[in-house]
Amino acid sequence: MISVDGVETDFQQLEFPKKTYKLGYSFSTYVQSKNTLVLTDRLAHTVYMYDTVKGTSRAVTNGNIQGPRGACVGPGDTVMVCSKNMNSVVHLTVDGDFLCTYPVDMKLPCSICVSRDRTRLAVSNSAKGASKLQLYKIQHTLNN
Repeated sequence: MISVDGVETDFQQLEFPKKTYKLGYSFSTYVQSKNTLVLTDRLAHTVYMYDTVKGTSRAVTNGNIQGPRGACVGPGDTVMVCSKNMNSVVHLTVDGDFLCTYPVDMKLPCSICVSRDRTRLAVSNSAKGASKLQLYKIQHTLNN
């Protein structure tokens, strides 16, 4: 980890699997308020959630998670992941609970980010000859 001040430290209690990924086969994000590191594994169709304080981990698999690529912190400190093979975005809690799937108007979504004010979602894809960048408005409901 690198702090805002530039101080580098290791995750003390966290042990990662001994696995090597080729470029583009795993992406990550960090949910700071929940001390959760998120890693995607495209070939295993899995999203890993690591609690960096407790040293625990959880592998999240779901029929909606197929070829996960980019991940980002979503509204309410949730996690949003591109499901490349399903042409959608999967919304998860940091505990790995499935919240929802959002279809996107593009093939092979791969990169995702949410604006600082958590009101906009940007998704881009990796489809050759059909590149897209979509911007979505995030609407909060009473259930959020």
